[in-house]
Amino acid sequence: MRIISVITAVHEGSHHFISDTYESLREQKLPDDWEWEWCVQEDGTSGIPANSLPSDPRITHGTGLRARIAVTRTHALARATGDLIRTLDADDVLLPGALERDIETLERVPWCVSACVDLHEDGSTAPGPCDPPGGPVEPARFYHEVLEQRLSVQATTFAAHRRLVMALGGWQALSGAETVALLLAAEAVAPGEFIAEPSILYRKHPHQTTASTRYWEPTEAATRIDALVQRASALRDSGWRWQQTLGHQRASQLETSG
Repeated sequence: MRIISVITAVHEGSHHFISDTYESLREQKLPDDWEWEWCVQEDGTSGIPANSLPSDPRITHGTGLRARIAVTRTHALARATGDLIRTLDADDVLLPGALERDIETLERVPWCVSACVDLHEDGSTAPGPCDPPGGPVEPARFYHEVLEQRLSVQATTFAAHRRLVMALGGWQALSGAETVALLLAAEAVAPGEFIAEPSILYRKHPHQTTASTRYWEPTEAATRIDALVQRASALRDSGWRWQQTLGHQRASQLETSG
């Protein structure tokens, strides 16, 4: 069996929806030769989020010093065994076919992102208002969108080949926007695709990180964007391109172009 590793960071207080997240993962239908594993990592050492997880051999759980979501995700990545990596927030819900579409797309390209549907507290839903067209992403599209202070996708839908994520150092050690940072880094060295069919219900609630006024403190928010743009720019200028063997072969490598 080949494995897609789903990476989820959680902390005490943000775990109240994680049982819904698990149910959506459990109901995913994958190709016959694929299985998922769920790497859940607590940002902290309380052990409380783990109590909300069922007994399922496909789930691994870890704890660690509080360091925010980027570091927490990278710790989960260290124990992932899959050929492919998919990010999933602890309060979001996978839609039917999400992982299957990721797997099919990643047979062609090294990374992908997908559409999502906002899930509001009253149960109503709304599609993303700025989704790009489905298919190959034109070079530097998302990089330029971030420079223009907009981004047409939810980077939390990011999926990629594990070795590409490892080569890029996992999630950049920022206080937020770490999925945007990884998306821009991957875009700088490899082609990707946008999947127009939504993959998640993106839960909107007052306790999510991005709902905090402190998260948007102007100086820190600007520094986060500067840092991730600088990394993407450095990768673009380096001439590195990700080379991989597509299909069911597992070998891939990062090498200097030209």
